Amino acid sequence: MRFLDINDFSRSEGESLPFDEPVDLSATEPAFTEVRITGKLRNVVGVMTFRATVSGTCVASCDRCLEDAVLPLEAELKTVLTLESSEDDSVTVENGKIDLEKTAYDALVLELPTKILCKEDCLGLCPSCGKNLNDGECGCSE
Repeated sequence: MRFLDINDFSRSEGESLPFDEPVDLSATEPAFTEVRITGKLRNVVGVMTFRATVSGTCVASCDRCLEDAVLPLEAELKTVLTLESSEDDSVTVENGKIDLEKTAYDALVLELPTKILCKEDCLGLCPSCGKNLNDGECGCSE
């Protein structure tokens, strides 16, 4: 697990802490790969702000043809933090530490489309014989 400790940082007014971390989500969700969280934590007059970009790739089945669809995902996070919580539920803070794995997972899940397609003009499967129509006509009578 990767954590960003903000205990000492909360007492460092006027400071900023950049971060750029790879995040391994294979145990939580193997479909997410190449996940990275990049951003900056700032402490201005005792108010901690968290700004980050979470990026990654999701491999999932196309809803029309069932082939693999590779989806690039990116989420922007901006929130105010305390040592125990954040204003945005997608940033997880516990015991003065930001859980980067849970934060990245939550952010990417929210970016998943409701309909996953391998390509916009996917033709899907023949309802009679089940052939992938992206590979050509099936030849069966409808």
